[in-house]
Amino acid sequence: MGVKIFDGGTDDLGGGTLQRNEDQEQALEDAVHLKREEEKHLEQNHGMRVALRPIKALNIMRVEVPDEVIAEINTHIDDVIIPSKKSYAAGLVGQLKENEKSAQLEFPLDDEVGASVKTILNQVGTSFLKGGYQRDSHAELHNIWTNHAYAGDYNPFHDHGVATAAGLSGFLWLKVPECIKKSDGDLTQGINNANGAVDGWTHLVWGVNTRKDIYQLRPQTEDYVKPEEGVMLIFPNWLKHQVLPFFGEGERRSLAFNWNVIDSEREEKKYMSDNEKEKYDAAIAKKEKSKD
Repeated sequence: MGVKIFDGGTDDLGGGTLQRNEDQEQALEDAVHLKREEEKHLEQNHGMRVALRPIKALNIMRVEVPDEVIAEINTHIDDVIIPSKKSYAAGLVGQLKENEKSAQLEFPLDDEVGASVKTILNQVGTSFLKGGYQRDSHAELHNIWTNHAYAGDYNPFHDHGVATAAGLSGFLWLKVPECIKKSDGDLTQGINNANGAVDGWTHLVWGVNTRKDIYQLRPQTEDYVKPEEGVMLIFPNWLKHQVLPFFGEGERRSLAFNWNVIDSEREEKKYMSDNEKEKYDAAIAKKEKSKD
């Protein structure tokens, strides 16, 4: 089973080596371009050295899941999850209630399909931690559920909770209505999406600036992402996001999930003060001694 991971090449989900991908090739081209620009400015600016220092706000990983895997998950949802009618809506902010089929449902992990999904998600989440953050950690699935949205349904701004200090969240689009597929995302016309350009899209926000603020040289701190069947997005669990309503036929179906981030001992110590390290080592030594 192969999954294309944009931030890490193609991974067979069996521990294979991640290959350099298009993003890394682009980063290399950008570095070469910056070097040439620096040399040019050195000539033009009387010997003064000039360099740009872009600051990265966050990492988001895009994953392409094969059609056959999406079909298998959808069949499992149609045959098992929906008939079970086990709601997962309690504690969630989603306003999915405009249709008798609107729902947020439990996705058990104790059957064959659920166990396979858990294995894949844990491996992909771990790849994100190691590739996107060079973090000596692994991702452990915290919870998972399905979203079944119809015309008028929406999900207001929120973030996701986990059981560890750091966490990951993500979603996998399983079905996308034609009206959303045809939307173009053009926000230059209309006010507050009056033209419906991003109906049904996911809105990500990591700051207070709007798109218009970029003209004042302020950094972009929001983005609208168009749903695509078979595409998964993974991001830090603190990232605020919302799902805008759409007004057309069909179901907008997704699988949502969160991971706990389990750090290795070496990784944990990176963020400790010297005093905390001493206490940590003493506690470990005491624990080991008690085993004797």
